[in-house]
Amino acid sequence: MAERYRLSFTVGGLLASQGVIVARVFLDQKDWTAARRIVTDENMLGVRTFAAGKRIASETVKRLGALAGEELRYLADEGTAADDRAALMWVAMCRHYTLVGEFANEVLRDHYLMGTPTVTYADYDRFVLKKAMWHPELEELSESTAKKLRQNVFRAMFEAGLLEQRGNLVVPSLLSPEIVDMLGDRPESFGFFPMGEPGL
Repeated sequence: MAERYRLSFTVGGLLASQGVIVARVFLDQKDWTAARRIVTDENMLGVRTFAAGKRIASETVKRLGALAGEELRYLADEGTAADDRAALMWVAMCRHYTLVGEFANEVLRDHYLMGTPTVTYADYDRFVLKKAMWHPELEELSESTAKKLRQNVFRAMFEAGLLEQRGNLVVPSLLSPEIVDMLGDRPESFGFFPMGEPGL
């Protein structure tokens, strides 16, 4: 039996601005639990209710835990471009959530390489149906949760600039030299983007 997918990405889309805030607190505290508590208690994410703030802080911490120290420092740096931050938060989401990473590689990137101009909800549904053969946890999801997961994957792709919201057109990724250099330590991460092999 394949390892079960984590399927808790029901909040927040890409969480790019939240990721920057939490990364800065973590780099100051050197402790994820302390960082999550501070961000939540001081409502640093500007969320309306304490419960929602706690949930979003927890979700952000989970994803940031998938980034290396150098990637976290670059994300938190004041001089880092918004596009680079978005790219790192997409990498964090894809690494933490294997289902999202596989969708990015097997559908988003494949469509780009094959010249298929769009990625749609129907593409996602076909992908999930195929994965459900080895992952019964996908069939156990309620319809509303399954829809929320799908919605959040697409919201994250829109926010990361990987898809155009109008028409779901695939946008080829032009990663900065800094991001290319960092991801070179884990080259499988390039597979999360609609692009060819870097340097080719």
